Amino acid sequence: MNFPFPCPKCNQDICRRTYNISLALGYVEEQYCLNCLSQLHNQDMESLFDFVYGYIQSRDCFKKEWVKMKTHNECPLPNTCVINKCFSK
Repeated sequence: MNFPFPCPKCNQDICRRTYNISLALGYVEEQYCLNCLSQLHNQDMESLFDFVYGYIQSRDCFKKEWVKMKTHNECPLPNTCVINKCFSK
């Protein structure tokens, strides 16, 4: 998979970590950006991130992909995502 790629709902970039969040939430056929995912789940982006992060860290299949994105410089949306949460843990 080549990152980033566009969200099918809004065309905003999807990074490796948001891809994992989408999969962890059960979106296998299409993956969405964090903003669209939060709207789909009626939560703000930070709350959704917090909700899914623990699950991702508890599952090796998701965690091994999560750690491949090492620095905030790799984030395609540093001004519209939860980058401070994403890279503080």
